[in-house]
Amino acid sequence: MEDWYKLDHAGKLFPAVAGQQNSSTYRLSFLLKHPVKPPILQKALDSVIRRFPLLHVEMGNGLFWKFLRERESPLEVEPEGRYPCAPVALSDSSASLVRILYHDSKISVEIFHALTDGGGALEFLKTLVFQYLRLLGENVDDKQGMILPPASFARYAEAQDSFKAHYTSEPPLDLDKAPEAFQIRGTRFVPYGHNVIHGMLRASSLNACAKEKGVTLTAYLTAILVMAVLHAGEPLNTERRPIVISMPVNLRNIFPSSSLRNFFAVINIVIAGAEEMNFEQVLEQVQQQMKEKTTKSYLSRVMSGSMKYENTFLSRIAPLKLKDLAIRYGFDHYGEVAKTLTLTNLGKVDVPEGMAAHIEAMETTMYPTAKSPLNCAVCSINDQLTVTFARNIVESDMIMHFFRQLSGLTGLDVRIVSNDWGMGA
Repeated sequence: MEDWYKLDHAGKLFPAVAGQQNSSTYRLSFLLKHPVKPPILQKALDSVIRRFPLLHVEMGNGLFWKFLRERESPLEVEPEGRYPCAPVALSDSSASLVRILYHDSKISVEIFHALTDGGGALEFLKTLVFQYLRLLGENVDDKQGMILPPASFARYAEAQDSFKAHYTSEPPLDLDKAPEAFQIRGTRFVPYGHNVIHGMLRASSLNACAKEKGVTLTAYLTAILVMAVLHAGEPLNTERRPIVISMPVNLRNIFPSSSLRNFFAVINIVIAGAEEMNFEQVLEQVQQQMKEKTTKSYLSRVMSGSMKYENTFLSRIAPLKLKDLAIRYGFDHYGEVAKTLTLTNLGKVDVPEGMAAHIEAMETTMYPTAKSPLNCAVCSINDQLTVTFARNIVESDMIMHFFRQLSGLTGLDVRIVSNDWGMGA
């Protein structure tokens, strides 16, 4: 592999917009059935990190773009000490952009989004925990080829910028036409931090509820989220702005790619006039829009719209500082104002049977931002589904409405767990 790398197309956004209230750092966690042994976890990390060279990097500044170069100092596992998804130290050019954390029986990876998306991070976490269990002496194997072998070499295709490989000249979507969305307001935590609330329930039972309505699980949860925003935020939505749920889509499911870098697009589910609708009507709109906006043709247009600015002559010759200003302007005026919050669903995670026997649950945590102070992430493993809300504001009405409605509609028991940040505990 190379000693230095260009940032991929999507990765160029995050260094320009990152800050204390937009860490651009997300977390994936496995909750094991026994307390973590840090020395063994460190050995596992030491043996697998060379398999993922794009995660063992630091960020440098070039004349036209930032770049990634291999780190000389080793990565070290750490106990959890701060709030989830805290910013990485971008001002320190030798700082790691990845954290490997442990707490009781939980192993977490926190990754700056410029390096990879949830799909790439998941491959790393699976390999790390697989190796950890092997070093513990547990009877785990991977006959089905579900894990990237720790001792194998990183393949060239894993470092590919798949946006460039699959970019076409499809007419781009006109982002100027995106309506300004209703935005959640609240009181920032002092000191600043992220409160995280996890709701856990049986995945198969929730899937059955969604199927009964003839919709996907993601559509079902999105509709409940829209109703929760409506109930909690309606008094503040005096201008009757639409509720917009922003949703990352894993492009590896649409375009052939084995890249471990960023390869996702964002679609917006726009619900206007929700105050006049019931849950069934909202659900119908969500399902219809998800169907329309996850086709290959639509996603090609999303990619085309995203790539058109990078491919201009002016963009190629503009110095880094000018590019960063332009990226921040676009992020604030076309990205953040056009959404209410983000819901990301990593989906059902499969691991080898012997490994699954040691895993209790999984969590995904999506960082909040200044204008999107509450975000939602979903994932499932071993028939245990976890819905995680991360927020940087005191108000939690919307989360309360979401879980009450989820429980009321499905009749399922939801187990709630929180880090209690900002609650005076």
